[in-house]
Amino acid sequence: PDELTVNYDPFLEDDTNPQQNLLGFEYNWKAGLINNETIFALDFSRDGTTQTLNLVETGLWKGFMAMVRQGVWHIWIGVDHILFLLALILPSVVRRVRQVSEESVEGDQKLVGSKWYWQPVARFKPAFKYILKIVTFFTIAHTITLSLGALNIVTLPSRWVESIIALSIGLAAYHNIRPIFKGKDWIIAFVFGLFHGFGFASVLGELGFKGEYLSLSLFGFNLGVELGQVVIILLIFPVLYFMRKLKFYPKFMLWLSILLIIVSLYWLFERALEINLPVDDYIRNKGYKIAVYLGLR
Repeated sequence: PDELTVNYDPFLEDDTNPQQNLLGFEYNWKAGLINNETIFALDFSRDGTTQTLNLVETGLWKGFMAMVRQGVWHIWIGVDHILFLLALILPSVVRRVRQVSEESVEGDQKLVGSKWYWQPVARFKPAFKYILKIVTFFTIAHTITLSLGALNIVTLPSRWVESIIALSIGLAAYHNIRPIFKGKDWIIAFVFGLFHGFGFASVLGELGFKGEYLSLSLFGFNLGVELGQVVIILLIFPVLYFMRKLKFYPKFMLWLSILLIIVSLYWLFERALEINLPVDDYIRNKGYKIAVYLGLR
């Protein structure tokens, strides 16, 4: 119906302690209310025990934008997703170069040894192309599994998915120290992006998503994830680009990668054994506060 008449009058007759009655939607896709517990639509008082709820002030656009906001919000509070992206883009502003050492022995050149070192990229374009390639493969991967998971075509145990997501951070970081796939960083982004997509799909279930307007919902949520991802990269990448020529950048990347490996192993241990360690709650609380401060919640 366009309108719904509601009569509700309990607790309003007490003169000494008058009460307030409120009506709210916990879930209304077109109204943009998803897993809602705080937005109230009607306020019943002693002089207004009968109220009319207008259901016309809703629409597909409003519901779609609500799903976009949910996608942005859930990648911003997904610290594991953010750290995986960070590990992937750390080497975007440098290139691994091999230095060969030779010496002359009676007029002949003799190879003594070689070592690898990081060299900053000379221009913005190659760094941007690297970012674009990594993000594209990560997006394709998690879009596929987000859709498969939300449609219940493929389901994996949450314990496995969350453990592999934790592991992905460590492997991406280890790749920055000792390359696993030389010149093919996109493989890590794509393979583990598949599991990150299953992680995003589980969020839709936690939202109380009922499955209506499925195409719009999946597109909106995924678009929100991408927008949140772009914001993360726009915040991190320029800083890395301007740092790339500093002498300490290779060591910075090394020690940050080691830190990411430690965090990865911590989460892997916690999730694989299904135990809750205190540091995890601390990180989540900090991530939540930052997101709130930035106005994303």
